Amino acid sequence: MIEDFQLARLEPMVHLVWAAALVLLACAWGIARRRRVLESFGIPLERHRDWLESSTRRRWLRATTLAGSLVLLAAAAVEPRSNPEKTRFERRARDIAVILDVSRSMLADDLKPDRLERAKLEVERLCDSLESDRVGLIVFAGDAVIACPLTSNYSYFKSALRNVTHRSASQGGTRIGDAIRKALKDLFGIEGSLPARQGEPRPGETVVEAESRSEAPRRRFRDIVLVTDGEDHDSYPLRAAQQAANAGVNLLIVGLGSERGTPIPVEKEGGGRGHLMYKGEVVLSRLDSKTLKEMALEAGYYLPAGTDNFDLVGTFRETLGKEAGREIYEERLSWTEIFQPFLLGGLALYIVFLLLPERPRRHRPVELSRTEAVA
Repeated sequence: MIEDFQLARLEPMVHLVWAAALVLLACAWGIARRRRVLESFGIPLERHRDWLESSTRRRWLRATTLAGSLVLLAAAAVEPRSNPEKTRFERRARDIAVILDVSRSMLADDLKPDRLERAKLEVERLCDSLESDRVGLIVFAGDAVIACPLTSNYSYFKSALRNVTHRSASQGGTRIGDAIRKALKDLFGIEGSLPARQGEPRPGETVVEAESRSEAPRRRFRDIVLVTDGEDHDSYPLRAAQQAANAGVNLLIVGLGSERGTPIPVEKEGGGRGHLMYKGEVVLSRLDSKTLKEMALEAGYYLPAGTDNFDLVGTFRETLGKEAGREIYEERLSWTEIFQPFLLGGLALYIVFLLLPERPRRHRPVELSRTEAVA
């Protein structure tokens, strides 16, 4: 049945069959050209018809053998397979929201080539290390924008990440709290205002009931990876971190930049580059590690990257990556590969092609020897 047979790589490899047709055309052209060359030297072809027919048959036999070898090798290259069987397996996965600061301060070059590009590089490495998890991307400055919804299509996520610039968020500023709340609401679907803390009884609720209720958020398997320089503009990031903790969402906060301050490069109107100025003074971007540490105490972990090289992948594995993910079950088809006979047949025909002589060794007319050399 058609359902029990499949060619895994039909599109990229099927055109190899044209090579076999080219071999046969080249053989026909070579035989015709050889006859014309012999006639041009005045060789009586009728007298040596038997020898010419024998030589022509050998040439066609070698060409057919080579073409058959190419066809069989092409058949092996398209990876034929059959007898599909369904395999069900269990995986554990988490939902990860990456929140990336794209404010102008992220253009500071105390990390090379700048804070934003270095952050994008590490986030892409993190994506490459994931297997079954879903990942989404929010970029923020004065406002927060979903650049990629939660997806397990890592190629799509990395494509969205590479397109991120400091202009990806339309409003200037840095509002960390708004970005976290947007991730909770729009990526994770957590609605409502700040809930009671986990384990804390609500009015009229016993401690046992509160503990039972607090188990549900911990089974959501949701994480936020926040990459920022921490210069927040009145968005209440600590309160947002508390809301994430109460919803069972862990935070991994990466703080980028120098605490002493780094100038922010800008493009000058007349061309060239300068630094951002305010009231005649150069604006310095400083890492606000105090706020980020307080947020981490509420909901997770803090990586003080500063201006040094940092390993986001390793830190994630040692922190959030150790958490158990939700159970997901997938079914995949496993096939039996049957390309081996085609491969062996193609190699065998190619060896025969190499062993077959091109010209007959017996009854070779003396007067054709020099002409054949020319042909």
